[in-house]
Amino acid sequence: MISIPGASNAAVRARSVVVESAHGKLRGLADKGVTAFKGIPYGQSTAGSNRFLPPQRLAPWAGVRDATRLGHPCLQTNPDFPVWLDPMPGSEDCLALNVWSPASAQPTSKLPVMVWLHGGGYTFGSAGAPLYDCGNLARIGNIVAVGINHRLQALGYSDVSAHGGPRFAASGNAGQLDIIAALDWVRTNIAAFGGDPDNVTLFGQSGGGAKISTLMGMPASTGLFHRAIVQSGSVFRYRSREEAEATSNRMFSILGLRRNDMDALQAVPADVLVGCGVQIMNEAAGIGDPSLKYAPVIDCDDFPKEIWHTTAPEGTRSIPLLLGSTRDETIIYMSDEARKGIADDEALARAVVDGTPAFEPDKERVAELIPFYRKAAPDSTNFDLAVQMSTDLSYWKGAVHQAELQSGAGAPVFMYRCDWRTPCFGAKWAPHALEIPFVLGHEYYGSAWDGKDTDQARAEADPGGARFKLGNRMLAAWVNFARSGNPSLPDLAWPAYAKKSRSTMIFDRESKVLDNPRSDIRTLLRSV
Repeated sequence: MISIPGASNAAVRARSVVVESAHGKLRGLADKGVTAFKGIPYGQSTAGSNRFLPPQRLAPWAGVRDATRLGHPCLQTNPDFPVWLDPMPGSEDCLALNVWSPASAQPTSKLPVMVWLHGGGYTFGSAGAPLYDCGNLARIGNIVAVGINHRLQALGYSDVSAHGGPRFAASGNAGQLDIIAALDWVRTNIAAFGGDPDNVTLFGQSGGGAKISTLMGMPASTGLFHRAIVQSGSVFRYRSREEAEATSNRMFSILGLRRNDMDALQAVPADVLVGCGVQIMNEAAGIGDPSLKYAPVIDCDDFPKEIWHTTAPEGTRSIPLLLGSTRDETIIYMSDEARKGIADDEALARAVVDGTPAFEPDKERVAELIPFYRKAAPDSTNFDLAVQMSTDLSYWKGAVHQAELQSGAGAPVFMYRCDWRTPCFGAKWAPHALEIPFVLGHEYYGSAWDGKDTDQARAEADPGGARFKLGNRMLAAWVNFARSGNPSLPDLAWPAYAKKSRSTMIFDRESKVLDNPRSDIRTLLRSV
């Protein structure tokens, strides 16, 4: 078992705990060594006259506010990933966050703070999903963890500035501004929960990682976080003002509203507006990832220019960055047609294009890559190649690009790839989101909190405890990075990434560092 410096396993009976925040007192619950405060508001409801506007500040409250239940996620439609759904109903009153801290933490503890940004692109997801509970991470890692809800889809990324004027100038990035408001709350309040406001690490997977990458280019986020972990989130697709305006024009048309009638738009029921967003995305199917009809908007005051193109963002070039991906990200995106078999190169190229989220690569260029992939992996089936090629184009290529830009700017960068093959996919694949249970402590083995019965059951299900030992390693590395900026473990050194070595940690049953992995493919992908 990997030890984590400062970890505490002192048992604590369930009890009520009251903390004084800047807006008033909050009552949380301490149980099994961790204190949880849930559903803490960090802004007013975004409904009605606040819709499409930057988050509005809260007024202080009197008495003690209950913080033992989750807050509302942003209203959304998410039929494809029900396992991630928050048990609370969606609402426009969604600016809420959760805080988990060790039960022994005091306002003077100055523990590292890790702020989790959920996945789901810019269109769905919630910090309240069971998969994203950070209680184990806080307890085992002896850190303070925070999870954030914010506006999504049409409610969070509709640029209506052309219709509403200067008052709505920031509407296209409202969801990002929510996150910044939550980080400002963390800076102001986290010491009361035992955290150090001068040691805040952002970490997130998929859409959560992409939001972090975006925040690194937003001036208002400067100074609000000090380290960043981007898991399968090196995706740099932003919308121009023209693209965003076209989407908003379509929204007015679908809703049957006169353009520039913002009062009418703010009065539309939220579920109707979200349904309109779904229709707009459905209409965009076949031209890349349709969900990116809702994404951050560049060329405005809060997000002045496109980032991660040729240089790292100016304001965050010194921030240590840990980033990477899984080996077989896109197995979850493969179509039923592709799973039944890929007969020839034309079908293979089509499967790669269809299975590549975030953008649609040129089919002819993809076809030109196939012989090189076949030569590199001669024993692979066409389906294997489709997964590998689309994974490389969607995630690995972007991660390498981001690592090189940030390390080239002088920041410490640590690269990883998770290769562990989950039994959930026939013990063959390492899919998108695979590492989340590891880094959040859901696959932690040998903890005093598990009890003998649980340990025995896990040992029987996983002889040798391979996946739980891997979970120990990944959680410890993430916490070490948040604590010191270096994810190395006592028995596993993790060198910083540099163009000469391109050191990459491979997490698997036996974890190890590889220098310049798959260099031939990496060089080839630069031409795409």
